[in-house]
Amino acid sequence: MKQTRPIFFRTAIVTLLLTLSFAASLYAQSIARGKVVDSQGKPVPGASVKGVPSGSATLSDPNGNFSLNTPAGDSTITVSFIGYQTQQVRIGQNLTVTLAEQASTLQEVVVVGYGTQRRSDVTGSVASIKGDDLRSVPAPNAVAALQGRLPGVDIARNSSRPGAGGQIRIRGTRSLSNTNDPFIVLDGIPFSGSINDINPNDIASIDVLKDASSTAIYGFRGANGVILITTNRGRKGKPQLNYNAYTGPSNVIAQYRLFNGPEFVAFRSAASPAYTAGYSPTELAGIANGTSTNWQDYLYRTGTVMEHNIGVSGGSEGVNYALSGGYYNDKGVIKGLGFERYSLNSSIDATINKHVKVGLTTRNILSYNNGQGVNPLYATLRITPLAPAFNADGSMFLKPQLGTVDETETLHPLTLNDTDNIVDRNRRIRTFNQVYGEVAIVQGLKYRVNVGLDFRQENRGTWFGPNTIIRPNVAQASGGTSSLSNGEAWTATVENILTYDRTLWEDHRISVTGLYSFQRDRGFTNAFNNASGFPSSEIQYYNFGLAATPAIAQDGGSTGFYRTGLQSFMGRLNYIYKDRYMATVTFRRDGSSVFPVNPYLNYPAFALGWNISNESFMDNVTAVSNLKLRATYGVTGNPGIPNDATRGSLSTNRYTYGSQNVSGYYITSLPNLNLRWESTKQYNLALDYGFLANRISGSIEVYKMDTEDLIISKQLPRSNGVNSYYTNAAATSGKGVEFSISSVNIDNKKSTFKWTTDFNFGINRSKIERLADETTVRDIGNGWFVGQPIDVIYDYTKLGIWQTSEAVEAARFGAIPGQIKLADISGPAGIPDGAITDADRSIIGTFQPDIVMGMAQGISFKGFDLSAVAAARLGNKIAVPYLSTNGSGTGYFAILNGRVNMPKVDYWTPTNPTNDFPRPAGGATNIPYSSTLTYFDGSFIKMRSINLGYSVPAKWISKIGASAIRVYASAVNPFIIYSPFVRSGYGIDPEGTGTGGTVDTQAVNARAITVGLDVPSTRQFLFGVNVRF
Repeated sequence: MKQTRPIFFRTAIVTLLLTLSFAASLYAQSIARGKVVDSQGKPVPGASVKGVPSGSATLSDPNGNFSLNTPAGDSTITVSFIGYQTQQVRIGQNLTVTLAEQASTLQEVVVVGYGTQRRSDVTGSVASIKGDDLRSVPAPNAVAALQGRLPGVDIARNSSRPGAGGQIRIRGTRSLSNTNDPFIVLDGIPFSGSINDINPNDIASIDVLKDASSTAIYGFRGANGVILITTNRGRKGKPQLNYNAYTGPSNVIAQYRLFNGPEFVAFRSAASPAYTAGYSPTELAGIANGTSTNWQDYLYRTGTVMEHNIGVSGGSEGVNYALSGGYYNDKGVIKGLGFERYSLNSSIDATINKHVKVGLTTRNILSYNNGQGVNPLYATLRITPLAPAFNADGSMFLKPQLGTVDETETLHPLTLNDTDNIVDRNRRIRTFNQVYGEVAIVQGLKYRVNVGLDFRQENRGTWFGPNTIIRPNVAQASGGTSSLSNGEAWTATVENILTYDRTLWEDHRISVTGLYSFQRDRGFTNAFNNASGFPSSEIQYYNFGLAATPAIAQDGGSTGFYRTGLQSFMGRLNYIYKDRYMATVTFRRDGSSVFPVNPYLNYPAFALGWNISNESFMDNVTAVSNLKLRATYGVTGNPGIPNDATRGSLSTNRYTYGSQNVSGYYITSLPNLNLRWESTKQYNLALDYGFLANRISGSIEVYKMDTEDLIISKQLPRSNGVNSYYTNAAATSGKGVEFSISSVNIDNKKSTFKWTTDFNFGINRSKIERLADETTVRDIGNGWFVGQPIDVIYDYTKLGIWQTSEAVEAARFGAIPGQIKLADISGPAGIPDGAITDADRSIIGTFQPDIVMGMAQGISFKGFDLSAVAAARLGNKIAVPYLSTNGSGTGYFAILNGRVNMPKVDYWTPTNPTNDFPRPAGGATNIPYSSTLTYFDGSFIKMRSINLGYSVPAKWISKIGASAIRVYASAVNPFIIYSPFVRSGYGIDPEGTGTGGTVDTQAVNARAITVGLDVPSTRQFLFGVNVRF
């Protein structure tokens, strides 16, 4: 008993102390109560409220109210919500926590031309993308990276070669003869020429102006839309050093499907009439030993893509600076093809005092485009699969067509390794410079002058020497040919801008912008082709004086000189009342030296906006964070005008003068002093929306465009002595719908898991309203038809292949089973007449897509980030010239006649009654109506890129002085989700490789993008790192 008493007392004391301690801790807890509202005083439901540093948390209720028990160690709470800046306040009762919108939502600043605006104040149609989002698709230029990212911006690839960009169409096609490309402005200064001159790593943002209210500020250059590119500049703060790099392999996404050895023999045997040239000794040996060579294995290689960018930026109280350099290299998948670019950029902004600010920007590019005229595809694919790639001793079998009529038409594709005899190098130098000065005159009134000087120079030289697949019929250096071209241009721009921004009586905000600018452009190109007879291959294109056959000076499209001037006046007024009602009025007057008489034209625009979400009756509609209605109207112009259209043109011709044949000139086109720029009137109605504090946001837009005074060439009777003249006569129209939505699907602050989605689509319908006059309803030579889209397919309708059971009916049309079966649509009387004539041609498709879409997904979790970008074009046709022939070398020469190998097609035989392709015809080089074999559904859905990254924790990298390191892997063009053309097996990619090239030039407009036989698309797997110090 004596021992148990101390134990009992000790236990009682400990129990008492623990109880008192627990009670004290309960007493020490604090309760934080309050309400979370936005900048308009509206409740913010679902806001995260956390104690600091304990991490105890709760959410605000549907009315924005919250109550949180916090431990004794907590002195503050943090309040956060998607789309708002996080706030930290001291613990208390009856708190009112106001969350301000982040800059990424309503307060985001967008570039609108000659200035910036808050997104909530914008009345026009402006689509934007940040530089970081743009670079989520590694690409050589901004055009390739933009595909599928912005509504109303349709980017169609028109080349698969290294460094290629694409065709940009903003809200469709308007002009028949002139450019439909958008106007590009770089850091406020007009930018012309190659988009490859802009390093994507230097881009801070891209803003696309789509409606006339936004683009009218650029006058006659705004009809096709305007792309405003803003580059990175220095910001106040300590110097930051950034290094970004990636590299990885590049391979063709697939090989063309060709006949193998046994299939090639069966293909020749199926020909009717029979292929009578027989097999060469090499081919007979190949049949005997089972040779089946895939020559594409020796054409393609694994290329490499790499990019390195390094930059330093920073600033002090008075000066901000940025300096960067970049290097990009795409070594193509075919030897000798590639694109290389060096860039060096700098900017400085200096605040002299509270009134004066000056700055300088210089962007310099040196690029090399190699092999842009080298295309060994047809020469490779035509080689017989029955010939071996190497001799018995392991040496290259140089002439695989040995013993055939095509012996000197092609050589082994490994001869591409002879880069001394296959030279095609285009060097481009560009320096783009801007100087500005800014003076704050009085409060709200500011004057700015921009001076821009853009100089570019281009030089291209080619040498195609002996014993290569490019010149297979040349055995000596003296038979090689060289060419040389040079071009130089400069643009000088001076802009005087006066702006006045003021808030009057609290509720009235006005912004006035005035502009006077002038621009001068000057440039020339010259070209000399076909120099030959050189004593050595080493001379290449460097010394034409050693050529036995001098180069021929080129005339026409490849050479010329131009000098133009532009003078412009512009005024814009923005008025906003109580952040609810907005109005914008714009007027621009442009005058150009291309018009010798009446050089000035006017471009007005008007816009109204109603910010419905800021109305008092929306105060209790907490789910709606943004609702704005916009309506605009404006007139813009197209800068394209044919050379000498207002002054007439001359051409050279030889004629007999007495007893001599002399060269002279004749008038080919009459002058038209009353010619005008084409003009577009556009109406736009839009609704911007945002829900749950912009956790869901986007816009819906509808528009209508009418383009008048289209410039076309009007033919004259031969009796006039002049062929034609240019006049403003035609008209087109367009209408469409655009939709975009961005959502934050999940944002778990505690686990750091976040998932976002961006989706957009655009539907555009353009058509021709009028041609040369009211009585002209079609121009077959140009492929124009009133009431139809601008780019259509006008050809016969292929019904299939005549079958054996249809022999009698086929004979009525002069055909036999196994030949192409066409629809008898019409005759001279407008009804079917039992004969296939030109009257049976009709519009069978268009290159205009039904819908263009894009989607981006982003996921982040504990330092990891995963993103994917997809793009789609649906409902359009494509033309594939290499599946046809007309005997002239256009298309795929000698297709389906057994003479050469070719793409593996499903051809007709009596035992294979297909409707795809006709029966092979031995010796025939022209298949009647073969153009009808080339049209396919061009729809596709592509995964453009998949990117996985990891941001290394700061505690791991602080020892090396780095503030951020991110490593990542990207798959570019990893796979095609949907493509009927690729699924057919007749092609590897539905996107274009060039323009024109069809066997029937009346069936397809020469400007239409086609899928030709060119460098295959590539798939790249890249590994990169972003480091910041």
